[in-house]
Amino acid sequence: MTRRIGLAAIVALGMLGTSGLHAQEAPEEFRGTGKLIVNNWGGPTVERMHEAWYGDFSKASGIDVSFTSIPDVAKLKIMNQVGNVEWDVVDFEGSQMLLAMQDDLLAPIDYDLMYKLVPKAELDPAQMTKYGIGSIGFSTIMAWNTETVGKKGPATWAEFFDTTAFPGRRALYARPKPTLEIALMADGVAPKDVYPIDIDRAFAALDKIGPKVNLWVEKTSQWDVLIQNKEVDLMGSGLARTMAQIERGEPIAVNFNQSIMEQSYWTIPKNAPNVQDAQKLIAWMMLAEGERKALKLLPYYSMANMAALNDMPKETLAKLPGSPENAANSLSIDAKWWLEHDAEVQTRWLDWISRQ
Repeated sequence: MTRRIGLAAIVALGMLGTSGLHAQEAPEEFRGTGKLIVNNWGGPTVERMHEAWYGDFSKASGIDVSFTSIPDVAKLKIMNQVGNVEWDVVDFEGSQMLLAMQDDLLAPIDYDLMYKLVPKAELDPAQMTKYGIGSIGFSTIMAWNTETVGKKGPATWAEFFDTTAFPGRRALYARPKPTLEIALMADGVAPKDVYPIDIDRAFAALDKIGPKVNLWVEKTSQWDVLIQNKEVDLMGSGLARTMAQIERGEPIAVNFNQSIMEQSYWTIPKNAPNVQDAQKLIAWMMLAEGERKALKLLPYYSMANMAALNDMPKETLAKLPGSPENAANSLSIDAKWWLEHDAEVQTRWLDWISRQ
């Protein structure tokens, strides 16, 4: 999806940025002298997260923050087994968090501590679980080349695959998630009715749209250049990457209708070296001021603190997958469904994609 830009090793960013919106001395219970290792998805997002959150946290608390990538439940499980957990905070996708919970790898989030810093009423209950709280929500959307397709592009996934109304080359992500969801919506299933997925119907729908897909994208970094290089005209693309191209002046338009949202969560390994300081960082990242700043730096994601949207400029809200208008007819990935059915789907998917 939008964030798959990996870093090979730990990136120690240090104490960048001193003018954050909530740069202040932290309350006594949020101060310390240690060092935290945060494992997330790497790339430019890390630097922007640091500017919005980490730098201010380090300045205010005295706790340093460094980074590594990429979140991996299997690796965390091995670390736990050998008694050498290296990560203090992990940015897991929903199904990853559920798998880690299933393997008893996570510590509960200390909400009592969090509420000392962040009013409970500001937080979105839908993003709060016992073992994780929402980090960022990211989206897959329809995008197209306005020079070849026109300014008015497809409004639904069914229209996206209408080669008569919208001729041109098409690209989709070569993974079953969210391609099964896309296929079902193209087959006429409303977003609210996609789950539980009828796997047989989904693969039958894939058989219908498969011949219309000219390029199956293996790496999300390809979204950065496919339309720019005129390799495709329409794509089911990562929102953040595509909006970045639009801001660079590329002739691309997007549609939020029937967009697909997936939630990630801040989690803490239960045997992390610095569990208590990790709780402090996660609580700090829930502050409305920091999340508001994060939305200005990362304006294509959604955040857990609903107060961050207060007084947000309309032009910024228009880009957010979680804003009320854009979320009205979107689909949210059901992490529990995917955890329970991933093995079955992967087997059928590999057979199906090998024949495309």
